[in-house]
Amino acid sequence: MSMRYSDELIKEVSERNDIVEIVSEYVSLKKSGKNYKGLCPFHNEKTPSFIVSEDKQLFHCFGCGQAGDVIKFVMEKENLDFIDALELLAERCNIDLSEYTNNNYNKEKANRKNKLYKINREAAIYFFRNLNKNHNKGIEYLQNRGLSTEIIKKFGLGYSINEWERLNRYLLSKGYSQELIYETGLVVERKDKKGYYDRFRNRVIFPIISTTKKVIGFGGRVLDDSVPKYLNSPESPIFNKGSVLYGLNLARNQLGEEKRLIVVEGYTDVISLYQFGIKNVVATLGTALTKNHANLFKRYCEEVIIAYDSDSAGEAATIRGMDILDEVGCRIKVIRLNSKMDPDEYIRKFGADSFREKIEMSLPLIDYKMEKIKNENNLDTNEGKISFVRESIKIIKPIKSPIKRDVYIEKLSKESGIAVDVIKSEIYGNNSDKKNHYKYNRKNRKSSFRFNKFQNKVQPVKKIEKNGWVEIEKNIISLCLTSKTNYEKIFSKIDEKDFLSKGIKNIFANIVEAYKLEDKIDLISFIDRLEIEETRLLKEIEQCFIPFENIDKTIEDLLNSLKYFKVKNEIEFTKKEMKRLEKTKYEDERNVMKIKELWRKLDLLGKELKSIGENQIDLKGGKSYE
Repeated sequence: MSMRYSDELIKEVSERNDIVEIVSEYVSLKKSGKNYKGLCPFHNEKTPSFIVSEDKQLFHCFGCGQAGDVIKFVMEKENLDFIDALELLAERCNIDLSEYTNNNYNKEKANRKNKLYKINREAAIYFFRNLNKNHNKGIEYLQNRGLSTEIIKKFGLGYSINEWERLNRYLLSKGYSQELIYETGLVVERKDKKGYYDRFRNRVIFPIISTTKKVIGFGGRVLDDSVPKYLNSPESPIFNKGSVLYGLNLARNQLGEEKRLIVVEGYTDVISLYQFGIKNVVATLGTALTKNHANLFKRYCEEVIIAYDSDSAGEAATIRGMDILDEVGCRIKVIRLNSKMDPDEYIRKFGADSFREKIEMSLPLIDYKMEKIKNENNLDTNEGKISFVRESIKIIKPIKSPIKRDVYIEKLSKESGIAVDVIKSEIYGNNSDKKNHYKYNRKNRKSSFRFNKFQNKVQPVKKIEKNGWVEIEKNIISLCLTSKTNYEKIFSKIDEKDFLSKGIKNIFANIVEAYKLEDKIDLISFIDRLEIEETRLLKEIEQCFIPFENIDKTIEDLLNSLKYFKVKNEIEFTKKEMKRLEKTKYEDERNVMKIKELWRKLDLLGKELKSIGENQIDLKGGKSYE
């Protein structure tokens, strides 16, 4: 993804956006030791464990493990991909990324898009000012819909004056070319090709804003009897309504623990629900839900709840949308609203709590389809019952999970009064038993016998990794953090110089200092002493589990293991130094003497290694580190 821009450019964007300043826009940070600390924005916590390093320009949460640089932070917090996050940060520090595209064509294309964004932004400001200048039909309509001044401002709503060329003349006066104004779709060319007129007139305006906070298009709701009732910007280089979800720029940060998005049909549905506190809501722009929409949902959330109008057209759109979402692997549910109301009407009449109840009562995909079929057939008649079962079977049959399929077969049997075996026979034909049972053959018998006979006896032999000493060091640190008694037993035999890992060496040094002041280490306070990289290590150490009952024996084994690795590491270093000197021994006589000294050292190290013992305890379950 980062191939579009060079590493040097990415580095420049990162360096010109101070991570402390960026994070402070989302989190209240306080200086704490070497770092800044605050409540993590990625999970709920009461005690701050979210660390930001100004020196390293990195963040790390000791609680949930989220970590990275300023670009990663923006990606996670704003739900953006790498390129979108990079572009957002570049714009923030006034770096024009179009200057860094690979060729002249791309540069020209990027420049043109930027100009279109600027024109749309200017138009959005113009529409917003019109709405707030004097009392007008636009503000009257929005107030009658119960929208507050704050929510109008939040969504940047506006009003297009009922004149033919007011906006076009305004944009021309700002220095924008007629060609580019036309390309945004804000104006329409006259049939005689002798001028242009405003596309949006006497309408409430809904700016459509991308996840990178750019105005990419507009929707307009008519205020008289003109048609169409709703009008969107046409397709343009910056706007494709089949790939845009209205309100996603706000909803992407309101997904909640469920990672859930509610999809509705209209602009006012989104805005009304948002005003009532249901903020994880988006809308398709007067178009059927597309594969591109489905991929957007898949990217941003784990569950999609469809809340289309409850009339027949809304139900048909719901079915189509569900199938498309199901194809890309989204988890889908449907809200059933009564009295043929749309979400805006329902929440204004019954309130937010009632709507939230509808969310919790929403039906999964299969249940919704089966209930719809049931409502379309009279189960008091034989014909209706047969139709209900046969149409439901068409839905159940493609289900891949045997367990899930059986659940819905049971459900269909209960609701129709038809026996389970009869429904299975209809689904599988005469081979229903074979479809639902394990197929026996000699090959399966043989493999099953072997597995059952030896599964409790055969264990894979795992050799510890080359850097297994890191695991030993982590466990030693873990014991030191557990209690001062353990620490004192360890400290009496080693010091920080005995550790091979630089990060763990520094953590141990800070443990030494901490125990000089306190009898117990509080991890949350302790991390204030550490660098950001060491904080990550501490998170790993916190997860360590020491599978020994005798703590003194455990400490002895760990310290012996640490010494073993230290000697072995020194042996490897000595061997490399000898090889280096042997290549040049005839060039310098002194090298011959050094090699002899290294041989003697290697002999002593070998004896020391032997005295420690080759068969050290492997914390991962094996018998040797070799």
